[in-house]
Amino acid sequence: MSNPFSYGGIVSGEMFCNRTREREELVRAAVNGERLFIHGERRVGKTSLLKSVMRTLAMQKAVCFYIDVWKCIDEEDFMKACSSALTDYLLEESRGVAAKLAEFFSGIAPAVSVDDSGKPTFTLVRGRAETRSPEIETLLRCPARVKENNPEKTVLVVFDEFQQVREISGMKLERIIRSIVQENTGVAWFFCGSRSTLLEEMFLQKGNPLYLSSGHYPVESIKHEHWHSFINREFTGNGRAITDEAIAGIISITDGQPFYTQMLCSALWDICKDQATYSDLDKAVALLLDRERGTYTTLWNSLPEQPRRMIRALALEGTVAKPTSGDFVRKYGFASASSAKSALNYLAKKDFTARDSTGGYRLVDRFLSLWCRTNLVP
Repeated sequence: MSNPFSYGGIVSGEMFCNRTREREELVRAAVNGERLFIHGERRVGKTSLLKSVMRTLAMQKAVCFYIDVWKCIDEEDFMKACSSALTDYLLEESRGVAAKLAEFFSGIAPAVSVDDSGKPTFTLVRGRAETRSPEIETLLRCPARVKENNPEKTVLVVFDEFQQVREISGMKLERIIRSIVQENTGVAWFFCGSRSTLLEEMFLQKGNPLYLSSGHYPVESIKHEHWHSFINREFTGNGRAITDEAIAGIISITDGQPFYTQMLCSALWDICKDQATYSDLDKAVALLLDRERGTYTTLWNSLPEQPRRMIRALALEGTVAKPTSGDFVRKYGFASASSAKSALNYLAKKDFTARDSTGGYRLVDRFLSLWCRTNLVP
């Protein structure tokens, strides 16, 4: 029997656990043409959620454009990502491809080709400098053209890992995007990312181009009761049993975070034969930490001293409300409160830490905490 638990990629179908409320809310927001910035910690399942929303909308004949900004390193890459998102829609239109491309991309010359799989694709060739309009603005206005031609349809643009636009061009792209989304053409815009601190700065801090341009939609871990039925179903439905205590233990360790919950369930499945019990969890955790030993050792060796000290402190404490307090600074050997704050800022920029619902600081990687407590505590 193959392992039924999936992690590390986009999860769909039967392996997608719950998110019923989130899907309904986001589908409704798209239909209403809303603008949202959607954020949550890494590996909480944002992309899987958005893909599920897009599949639901597609069944309603909506037009969805998904743009992955994470892979973009410059404006040229950003243009290619935007144009690629438009390809399928344009090539499915009944009108001639060349005429349709010319209509949408005024000022940009699109070249149609065929990729290795035989699928038609197109690339953008810049027109003459004296005749072309700004290429990025032209691309970003295409969804509005789709809405104009199909007023009865929902049109949604999804930017994944949107915070990368700040890395690409500072605030330049943000200013362009702000001018486009403010035109209020009935297109829905979802700006999704995993670096919550940076996204909140982009959308909630005065002086930034996208300040208050979109609503705030956090994606959090899945509620424990939803995990219980999901885990029980996957074990019993695939010929093995699991005790309620074991399920509760899994959720306690991972706090319902999707990636780590599926990861631990996968390890538990690998070590049990007929029934998984609470006593098997220690073996499953040990198996995971052994598998990830090289990754965590390399990561640890790459960090400066003070961030290492902060990681170990957070691993031991779980959640820290006041990481610059005198008691915390003395307990974990920081030179000063500013030293502790600098270490925390360093880890936040590297996405090692997150704030919980109470405002406390914690490590994002649940198993990094376990690895630290197992290997780095005297």
